[in-house]
Parts: sequence; C-alpha cells; structure tokens
Amino acid sequence: MNQHTVPAHQPILSAAQMAEYEERGFLAVPGILDHDLLERLTAITQRLWNEGRGVTEKTRHYDLAAGHSAEDPRIRRISSPTELDDVYVEAAFRSVLGDIAADLVGGAVKFYHAKINFKLPQGGAEIGWHQDWPVFPHTNSNLVALSVPLTPSCQGNGCLKTIPGSQRRGPLSHWANGRYALNCNASLSEADMAAAEFNEAGPGDVLAHHGLVVHGSEANRSNEIRTTLIIQYAAADAFAYTAPVIDSIHRGLMVRGQPATHARVEAGVVELPPDFSRGYSSIYSHQGS
Repeated sequence: MNQHTVPAHQPILSAAQMAEYEERGFLAVPGILDHDLLERLTAITQRLWNEGRGVTEKTRHYDLAAGHSAEDPRIRRISSPTELDDVYVEAAFRSVLGDIAADLVGGAVKFYHAKINFKLPQGGAEIGWHQDWPVFPHTNSNLVALSVPLTPSCQGNGCLKTIPGSQRRGPLSHWANGRYALNCNASLSEADMAAAEFNEAGPGDVLAHHGLVVHGSEANRSNEIRTTLIIQYAAADAFAYTAPVIDSIHRGLMVRGQPATHARVEAGVVELPPDFSRGYSSIYSHQGS
C-alpha cells in the first residue's frame, strides 16, 4: 500500500462521541465493523493460531506462554499481522477503523503497529496498569489504539479496563526501583484503581483509547479464549523518539490525509523506555519479571 492510494477521510463519529473521548480518554463504538470483514478477520486469525501450533519458540510474529505445544497451544500474541495476511491491511487502512482513527486524532493519521492478543482460558495473564505512550513515546501524545474484539470480551474473561480521565494526568513513570516495570502502579492511588471501568464489548464493536489513558486487564477466569485485534495509530505530526516495540513494513504509512511536513513537539521531559532496537520481549515478560 502506498501513500497515493490513501482513502479519503469519511467522518464517522458524532460530536457527542468525540466529546466523550476527549473527556474520558476512551470510547466504545458498538456494531460499527462491517460483518463480512469481521468474519474474514476471525477466520484468518484462527488460521494463524493453528499455524502457530507448530512454532516451538518465540519468533518475530509469535509470542508464546510457557508450556506451549502443538497439542496445547499457548500463543499470547501475534505481532504485525498486517505482514501475514492482507485482510489486516484492509482493516487497518481501508476500513471504518481508519476513519475512526482520523476522527479521534483530528485529521491526518498514520499506522504505527498492530497485534492480536490472545488471553488464554483459566488464567490468561493479567495486564498491569499502564499507558501506551510512555512505552513508545512520540513528539506529541496524539496516539489512539483501536481494539477490535474477535470473541466476546467481558469482565469474566479479562476485558479491557480503563481509568476515566487519566489521560489528563500526562505520562506517568513506568520504572520502579531502577527496573523497567512497564506499569505505572506506583503512581496510582486506591481511588484511581477503584474508578476503573470494565469495557465489555463483542465482535463488531470497536473500543478506542488514548495513548495516555491508564488501562489494564484482569486474568481470564473463563473457559473461553479472548481474542482481540489491536491497531495503534498516531497523528501524522507525531514522531517516535525510540525504536518500535513492534515493527512492520507498514509502520509510518498514511491511513488518512497527507504526511506531516513538521513534527509537533509537546513541551516537557520525556522518560524513555529501555532500548528496544535489538528486540522487544513482550509486556507479559516485562510485567512478570
């Protein structure tokens, strides 16, 4: 896909939805994804899961939990699925997702990365409180992640949890005692965590969250896997300070609008993550170490 075939932006969200996102830092858009696209995403994701049964160690695309085998697959994540099948390219660049991303960043938007997260049944990993932007800081914080549930996502299976309005606090430290913890737990109070909301959603829904909103998820206590496609977008004028945690041939390609001719830089001191240029293990490894 090249920049000369970037679709025109077709606004999707209402003024009320935009205001909700601005105030709370996240937004649910029910039933917005095209049914045919959803079916194809689900089918291809199942195919990639089945192919992952034969993977014996972590690869560029597959992240595995301990005990993974062909008989008992324990795939935690597939990174950069846009490199593995064109249906993910269609979803990220040509579907309504691109229009929602452009609405929320307020104009021209580019692709940063994509991943498919699998929360395994009966104990699939809890994800601690964190913000996205400090993990991959940019010259400004105008980043948005769109989560596309491919299976039902609910409180019992560890759905996304967000703390309303937390994006207005700015970036929080993700280091603790000299170690990169990839969580900001030390910066949160009991009242903050008590205010968190479960973001339940189903296939066809889209959940959006700002790059600075504090979010996490509980362990999967159900007997069913939870599968979510997540696409990270950035405003055209936001440029990364550090190496990407998930790289792909599509990183930086425009989704809507034209490339920026200037970087917009927000004032302040930027806390940096570790150097990921030689590879990023995973959020599971960092938070579990």
